Amino acid sequence: MGTVSAAESVRLDTRLFRIDTRSLVGSVLLGLVFVLVQQVAHRIDVLISPALVIIGGVTWATFTGLVVLLYRQPAGLITAEVAAFVAVATGLSPLAMFFIPANGLGSITYSLVSRRLPMRTRLHHLIPQIFTNLVGNACVAVGLKVVLHLPWSLILIAAAITSAAGIIGGTLLTHLVYNAVIKSGVTE
Repeated sequence: MGTVSAAESVRLDTRLFRIDTRSLVGSVLLGLVFVLVQQVAHRIDVLISPALVIIGGVTWATFTGLVVLLYRQPAGLITAEVAAFVAVATGLSPLAMFFIPANGLGSITYSLVSRRLPMRTRLHHLIPQIFTNLVGNACVAVGLKVVLHLPWSLILIAAAITSAAGIIGGTLLTHLVYNAVIKSGVTE
């Protein structure tokens, strides 16, 4: 049996859970970066259209994938929920309360789907992004109905656009950044 490089060992890691200091501290730090990025992204989205969360959706999808791939769970949940609770506390969006289940369920979904894939190609990143974005945007869609009282036809259009942006942007960015991190060797 040949030796496996550090980069390959990370890619072959299919554990669902990883509880060590590096992953827990890393998740909190990425959670803070995620918060800052989301604060800017959502404000730009409001300028574009309050019902659509295109830039915020892409950054959400990207951070959700990266944290899960690099640190596993519970790090994915920590990062996701830090961002969601700060969104609620800062009044980032009238839908912020719905980010709590969207972020948590999105992180769990990404974990469950991605752990079965080697995460070497864009297709491997696309598959978990599809499921993650559909789950997360379903939570936000409920918020669009409950909080903004939008008609379901408009909600479905908004969710489809946001999901498509998150799937495409999240797939491309997660693949690009994840591969760069793995090649750099900073994960081990």
